[in-house]
Amino acid sequence: MGLDNYTGDEKIVLGIDLGTTRSAVSYAHLQAGSVPKVRTVTRWPGQEDVAGDSKCHTLVRYKSNKPIAFGADALDAAEDNTHLAKWFKLHLHPQSMRTNANLEVPPLPPGVALKQIYSDFIKYIFDHACEFFQSSSHDGETIFNRLKSTFTIVCATPNGWDIVQQSFLRDAFVMAGVLPQGHDRDRLQFVTEAEASVHFALEHSDGDRWLTVGTNFSVLDAGGSTVDTTMYRCTELTPKLKLEEVTSSECVQAGSVFVDRDAERLLRLKLKGSKFEGDEYINEMLEVFEKKTKRKFDGGPDPSVIAFGRARDNDPTYNISKGRITLTSDEVKATFQNSIFDIVLSCENLIGRSSKFCDAMLLVGGYSESPHLRATLKEKLGSRGIQIVSIEDGVKKAAAEGTTIWYIKQLVRARAVRATFGTNVTRIFNSTDALHQERAAEKFLDIDGSTRVGPLLSTWVLKGQVIRADQHTTFNYHRTFKKFPGKGDLAGFEMQVYACDADEKPTWLYRHSGSSALMPGIRKVCRITGDLSGLAASLQEKKGGDGTTYWQINYNVEISFGTTALCAELHWDEKGVNKTGALTLIPDSVF
Repeated sequence: MGLDNYTGDEKIVLGIDLGTTRSAVSYAHLQAGSVPKVRTVTRWPGQEDVAGDSKCHTLVRYKSNKPIAFGADALDAAEDNTHLAKWFKLHLHPQSMRTNANLEVPPLPPGVALKQIYSDFIKYIFDHACEFFQSSSHDGETIFNRLKSTFTIVCATPNGWDIVQQSFLRDAFVMAGVLPQGHDRDRLQFVTEAEASVHFALEHSDGDRWLTVGTNFSVLDAGGSTVDTTMYRCTELTPKLKLEEVTSSECVQAGSVFVDRDAERLLRLKLKGSKFEGDEYINEMLEVFEKKTKRKFDGGPDPSVIAFGRARDNDPTYNISKGRITLTSDEVKATFQNSIFDIVLSCENLIGRSSKFCDAMLLVGGYSESPHLRATLKEKLGSRGIQIVSIEDGVKKAAAEGTTIWYIKQLVRARAVRATFGTNVTRIFNSTDALHQERAAEKFLDIDGSTRVGPLLSTWVLKGQVIRADQHTTFNYHRTFKKFPGKGDLAGFEMQVYACDADEKPTWLYRHSGSSALMPGIRKVCRITGDLSGLAASLQEKKGGDGTTYWQINYNVEISFGTTALCAELHWDEKGVNKTGALTLIPDSVF
């Protein structure tokens, strides 16, 4: 399913996947009339012995709060008074993901903020990607210098991330000097790892053999920390392939680092009381386990041997001989058990939630190369008639290459929302409404003289709802003022956006009206701010039920969820003419 001729302006596109344990960068030089060629950066410092591997280690080593080594070099630069930043992506996960994962996240280096680590690492991989482009492309230096002020970056993020994490990364790219402050927002775009991976998978699989109009298939992207699963339906093949999400996607913390975690627990328990229980021995064993044992294990009965030490390292009581420790098949299988259980459950949740039968599941991502994971998925899901399709390209990182392909092809035309979104409102009290009766004691008199209850969630979109990429929905709101508002009163417009991750439709926002504690499952996402002073001419003088004069403005907020980012625009009517205004989205803090 190759790429068509490019028809836009000449530019360089960089696709970046910042993974928990490995990261990668792809790129394409787009020229009008030419078929784009997506390439990956395949040389990284410190990895000269594995030339051709596009994945670099997501590591930064610090000394006195300054970065001194990156990637594989950060492993070799261990010395006193240095600190290694690893798995720092886990610190950026939403609180619900961090809580549910039950994983001890490695601490950040003392005195170094998470955004600084991201900024330092982004600068490292960006600078190296630029060097690689210039040295690997014909006339690369000239091309890069001509286009460096207009390049576009597409960054892959887990299914469970939203505008909060996107804003954090945007700030980090600016801190790194990769993008200028106030840059055109289209120069940095975000796509879910799952959507990037489906573009990669269809580019590298024999889709022509199994993909037809009406086919429903899922893509499972198994990475270091998260495993993202999304189901798509093929709606068109010609003249251009088009896909739609079938139901809300899954994102579960069950990646390969959880196998490593359970392997460490196993080894520490197994070797307790022996001379090999120290961190130095355990870490050597874990390094071999991660590089070889975990990747080769197929679930068969043969034991696994981890060569970690020297010939004089022996202890038959602990199955250690000549610097090698032997693990039974059941022991190795136990290190996968929790991770695979969560992955299978996540797949079953996705399939069970869909009204469509899943014809095939495409496996992408580094962890999906595990023979044991593949065999288990074939056993559990194959029995349900689901064809398991493996993408055999282990040296590549699906999400990284997929981001650039996504930018070029844009196959997905409709997406399922992962949470219910809306804003806070009050409602006129209705004594016959059972919901209102729940908080009748908390009703209050509004400026317009009406008796109201709230705040409640004014729902914009429901969890699981499928939204077209070009779909915009308008919601009507109004504001009231006791006296004629000045320009300053109108300039400070603000709406709080909330998300609810629960399956049930939410009602009340807070545990009680006077509380600051949100109802379970509800979280703040961002604030929408704008200037309503342009609406001054549309202010209406009104009288309340008690004869009190007040002022009101009516306006509409147009919301779009169908793209990979939330968008909002202000609309109002001024003497019969529809006016529009810009709105700014300010995400809530990560922490």
